[in-house]
Amino acid sequence: MDEFEELLTRELQRVDAPEGFALRVLDLAAKQTPVRARVLTMPVWLARPHAWAGGAVAAALVLGCFAAERIHVRQQQEKAEMAQQQFDTAMRVTDRALGQTRAHLERAGFKLGD
Repeated sequence: MDEFEELLTRELQRVDAPEGFALRVLDLAAKQTPVRARVLTMPVWLARPHAWAGGAVAAALVLGCFAAERIHVRQQQEKAEMAQQQFDTAMRVTDRALGQTRAHLERAGFKLGD
């Protein structure tokens, strides 16, 4: 054996407990009140997942319907805004075309009532 193994063997040799140690430990254990184990129980809603699964599905459906409705409303608003922009553009083009036509007619001698 090398020096390390000899040192390890010496350090790990059995050492007897001091006299009366076992009695002192037993007396100390007898004096302490036993700790009652606390029984852990699952909450009722967690113990029976099938009882609340239907509610979870219903909540998910309501949330999905709400989200779909919001998307639909937003799309309708965007379409309305686009239609308004197209209408405004058409009105400007028409006003300009009518203005040019009125100017041509006035130059030709036709007087239009305002």
